Amino acid sequence: MAIRAIGWLAGLPLLAGAWVAATAWTEPRLESALEAPAAAVAAGTGRDGAEPWLRVEARGRDLLASGEAPMPAARDEARAALAALPGHRRILDRLGLVAEVSPFTWAAIHRAPDRLDLIGHRPAEIGRTALDDALSAGLPAGLSLRDTARAARGAPENFSEAARFLLAQARHLKPGAIAAMSGRVLSVRGEAASVEAYAGLKADLAQPPAGFAIGEVAVEPALVSPFTWSASRGPDGLRLDGYTLSEADRAAILAAARLVADGAPVVDMMRTARGLSAGIDAKALVDRAFAALALVREGRVFLDGSALSIQGSAIDIQAVREAEALADHLPAGLSRGTVALTASPVSPYLVAVRRGSDAFTLTGHLPDAEARRVLHAALRPYLYGERIIDRTRLAEGAPPALLDGLTAGIGVLGQLAEGQVSVRDRSLRIAGEGLYPESTRRIAAEAARIAPPGWRIDVAVEARGAAPSRDPAACRETFAALATEPTLRFDPGSADLKPAFYPVLDGVADLARACPQARIEVAGHDDPPGTVVPSVPKEAPAPAKGKPAAKAGKPADKAGAKSAADKPAETAPMPDPGLPQRRAAAIVDYLLKAGIPSNRIAAAPAEAAADRRAVAFVLRS
Repeated sequence: MAIRAIGWLAGLPLLAGAWVAATAWTEPRLESALEAPAAAVAAGTGRDGAEPWLRVEARGRDLLASGEAPMPAARDEARAALAALPGHRRILDRLGLVAEVSPFTWAAIHRAPDRLDLIGHRPAEIGRTALDDALSAGLPAGLSLRDTARAARGAPENFSEAARFLLAQARHLKPGAIAAMSGRVLSVRGEAASVEAYAGLKADLAQPPAGFAIGEVAVEPALVSPFTWSASRGPDGLRLDGYTLSEADRAAILAAARLVADGAPVVDMMRTARGLSAGIDAKALVDRAFAALALVREGRVFLDGSALSIQGSAIDIQAVREAEALADHLPAGLSRGTVALTASPVSPYLVAVRRGSDAFTLTGHLPDAEARRVLHAALRPYLYGERIIDRTRLAEGAPPALLDGLTAGIGVLGQLAEGQVSVRDRSLRIAGEGLYPESTRRIAAEAARIAPPGWRIDVAVEARGAAPSRDPAACRETFAALATEPTLRFDPGSADLKPAFYPVLDGVADLARACPQARIEVAGHDDPPGTVVPSVPKEAPAPAKGKPAAKAGKPADKAGAKSAADKPAETAPMPDPGLPQRRAAAIVDYLLKAGIPSNRIAAAPAEAAADRRAVAFVLRS
């Protein structure tokens, strides 16, 4: 037994040596046989441009798997692929997931003129190399990327498109600028590299990538020197050139330009930049520049540094003097530049005097201050509390006898409720509304004779509230109803109009104005046979001075104490053959005053009154 025990002890070293030798020889071969297919599985996790994230190490017959999968599905797929490998005993699973961040942030910093640094997070499913290749594709030669962004989950859809958009914006900016993404919001901060770059950036930001919004934009325009700006007026409208400080400044300039343009087109060619002298107030500059441009027919107002200049042709001679005065009194920070304005005679020469409800308004041009004084003096007799608003300007080119035509027109204008006297070269026009139809007719007839020799005159004066014209058929029907109007019956022996007549007669006048083609005849009427004409009692004579009047209820004397019963009865007088004509004449006189022209109203012949007991109207076409 002792010998057997000694033999076992002597064999153990040999057995251990054999085991060690077998292990040392077979284990590397086993690990090598497992690592090759495991490496293929690890390499397969780098599909579609992603970098392989799986690391596998063979430890004998065991496989140690580690790494961070971009998505749970990718991790499950890797586990299944490793489990399917032959020859391994077990898998030591150390797999995890890339961290998910919210909001997902990424930024490009323009670190140096030739370098852009990428910081923040990049999508875990896109490899660093693949992403850098995609972003570098549009960069100019000599501009490189340094990507230090960490892989993460939670990137927004179309991340690569938004990143390329931000890189393009960073290129518009000077070193130190940053273009960043936070979730789906894009922001840009920095200073524009040039005026053109700022314009390009603003245009790009107006169209962000689909699904993304523009957040903070804190970009300073480029600095220029000298700072220039101009506003030009020509036959095609206004044109704005040079630089503007901001979008708010641009809006203010455009608003002022449209007021001065008075409906003409305004072309905006301004670009945004910095560089306006610190002592100049932008609003004061705009106000003064467009006040000067309002004096220019064709030309421009421009700023060069701090000097404001005015050039071109003025609207009139007065504008030349006003431009000189304006250039001598500029806002703080501005200096006088060149003022070179010329004035030509105005053509056509226009001037107008308008009468409104509370003022006479003068517009257009006059030859000199004396002409202005003469017009004011001509208006003074017609002022009944009204004001004179004088907006005329002085200019050469007035037609001869201008003041004669205007003062004569003012005499007519003073008789109108509202209207206007206007001159265009040698043409005089009077238009407006008269207070009464008859005065309107008279004004229209007389005004045609007031134009100076060699002038043309146009008169368009109508009665206020004139009735619209009617067709001839309607006129005949209405007059037929008036022909037998029973209310127009005079008192016996009288040719005086009664109050009951007036509504009917006014209706006839309105109808006559609405039927300008009609001529009206008025037929009077006689009194019925045997009509007693009432006598008109005579007034008692006034008592003599110093004598008291008779007491009430007592006769003054016996001779005057006869009663009415003692008087003889009244008898019917002889018929008055001229009474119908006098009655017709009274109607005609009223209608003439109501505005019916005299050539369209007349009394009918005497025989038209035979057997007639009321006034009648006859329509003659």
